[in-house]
Amino acid sequence: MSRELSAEEIRISAVASAVFALVLVVGIGAALINAYVTRERQRDLQQWESRIGLVADSKAGAIEQLLREDLAELGELAGNASVPMYLEQALHAAPDAAPQLAYLRNLLLATALRLGLEPSPAARLPANVNRPAGPGLGLLGPDTQPVIATPGVVLERPALLAAARRVLADGQAEIAGPYRESDGEVLFAYLLPISPLPGSQAGDARRPPGVLVAVRDAAGSLFRLLAEGAAFAEPHEILLLRRAGDHVLYLSPTHDGSGALRRSLPLDRPRLAAAAAVLEPGAFGQYDNYAGKPVLQVSRQLAGRDWVVAVQVDARQALRAANARRNFLLTTLSLLLVSVVALYIAAWRHGASLRARHQAAEFAEQARKLRRQTELLHTITDNVGSLILLVDRDWKVVFTNRAVAEATGGTVTEIIGKPLAAALGAAVARELRQAVETTPAPGDPPVVLSLQFGDKAGRYRLTRLPVEELGDLRQLLLIVLDDISELELAEARYARLLENLVDTLAAVIDLHDSYSAFHSARMKELVRELGRELGLSEQDQRTLEFSATLANIGKLMLPRELLTKTGDLSEEEKKQLETHVARGLELLHNLDFDGPLLTTIAQKQELLDGSGYPRGLTADEMTLPGKILAVANAFVALVSPRAYRDALPVKAALDQLLAETGSKYDRQVVAALLHVAENRIDWSRWSRRGEAS
Repeated sequence: MSRELSAEEIRISAVASAVFALVLVVGIGAALINAYVTRERQRDLQQWESRIGLVADSKAGAIEQLLREDLAELGELAGNASVPMYLEQALHAAPDAAPQLAYLRNLLLATALRLGLEPSPAARLPANVNRPAGPGLGLLGPDTQPVIATPGVVLERPALLAAARRVLADGQAEIAGPYRESDGEVLFAYLLPISPLPGSQAGDARRPPGVLVAVRDAAGSLFRLLAEGAAFAEPHEILLLRRAGDHVLYLSPTHDGSGALRRSLPLDRPRLAAAAAVLEPGAFGQYDNYAGKPVLQVSRQLAGRDWVVAVQVDARQALRAANARRNFLLTTLSLLLVSVVALYIAAWRHGASLRARHQAAEFAEQARKLRRQTELLHTITDNVGSLILLVDRDWKVVFTNRAVAEATGGTVTEIIGKPLAAALGAAVARELRQAVETTPAPGDPPVVLSLQFGDKAGRYRLTRLPVEELGDLRQLLLIVLDDISELELAEARYARLLENLVDTLAAVIDLHDSYSAFHSARMKELVRELGRELGLSEQDQRTLEFSATLANIGKLMLPRELLTKTGDLSEEEKKQLETHVARGLELLHNLDFDGPLLTTIAQKQELLDGSGYPRGLTADEMTLPGKILAVANAFVALVSPRAYRDALPVKAALDQLLAETGSKYDRQVVAALLHVAENRIDWSRWSRRGEAS
């Protein structure tokens, strides 16, 4: 029953609507402001990504050019035909090798001066003074033994010797380092294979006779290229990095005074800029540097190297102007939004009373419409035969129709407001609650209940539908019960009629081929037992039995003299006989059967190895009902007499099927047949003139 809203309720509703609208306006405005400010920030970041990326490309390109030029210059020296010849004489300590060694030393010194690898002044001190290691050139023999070097070059370094062994093994140039000397100097080295002499007979002619080693000062080359040239007005740092296991190694010095190769940090450190640079070369983002300060970074990996150039710019300084602009925009837009909200509140208060009067009139009209809709709903539902109930979360009846009142012997007014058990009876209410609370899985058949209202028992199909909201009520449930007692009786009569019709067709088939009499009935009996043994569903079992009964209907389309011929069949007659499956499918294809009956019949002559007909299906293409029908058809044919042979004993038929199990017949189905043959079927009932035993 409905009632008209009071003035207080109308006022509260109006205030709530206004507050909601105000919150909505504020929310949308704040979201738009945030989106605009975020877009501005992304634009600033994109500009910085482009600027930093250009510097990173420039620095990486400069280092790659240095490496290419050095390798090209050194490649000419390593390919000089006189170098391997003089090197071989020096290795064998030939008596007249002094001029050759002097030539090699002068050649190395000249190349070192041209490449800027001249020894330091300390390297030219007398021999009894401890000379520091430095840049220069040297030669290693085929066993990585030092042969000759410019002053100041130390070739007996583990990193250099390990790289030299790889160069001798694969003949490919390599760059070793950077590595630190005992005096703190950071060096890196090029190692190139010496080209063998043409026609050399010593050892492996393809193996380099030695290795050219060029040691360069990292500070005067790599680190100088990183530092030279003004990149940004804001504080920035350009680093050379390399991944070393689960750490990132700083190859170049850092601004806090840490020297080259002195700092190594774990890769799993959160938001570490150097870790991001070596893990995702080329990526741009805001990270924290080694000192924990926020930086904008772009990295580039050098071609063919595990070195990474990382360009970092102080994020606070880089984004200071952009942040100030965004703060100004945020403040301005926020003030604008506040002004809009203030105007909205003033306008709302001005028209609040007028809206309230209009809303009161509208609510009264809606109440009248609701009453009319309720009357219309009763008019509709009271004239249908279905039992309709609407219950709340406590299983109390909120709405019902006349059909429920007539079934229970009460009235609609008496039922509304009562618990379900009091309205329908305890037994019916218990059945309904249990059915409703047991939610069926998708694809399951509809729930059908046997219920008794008063002295009338019937079968009802249950339909339930959740109703989230209806007026002031929440979480309701609509229950509809349709009486299907007469429908089920009609379906049962139809099923019996269909089964009798199928059996009649089977009898007609048997009359057409006297030697196949009882074949269909025996197949039906056998597949019933096999289906039970293999656990088929009721629907699959019913389809399989119909398939067995109608499997040979296509023989009606063949001449009777062909079916009863006692002699051997010609090839043409065999092909004609094999058409009975396709002919049967043609006869049945317009009939509406439940389940895949035609598919099952089509597989009764198929074999697992593909030698069957009509389609030559293999094991993977056959269904389980089709495999069962194929085994049953073969077994019944073996134990039944034919025009051209006598019936086989049951044991002989089983032995023949076992011999072809796995190749032609399914193992699982044949195993089920053995169990059925031993425990379920009385074969004496099949015996006709002693044909089966």
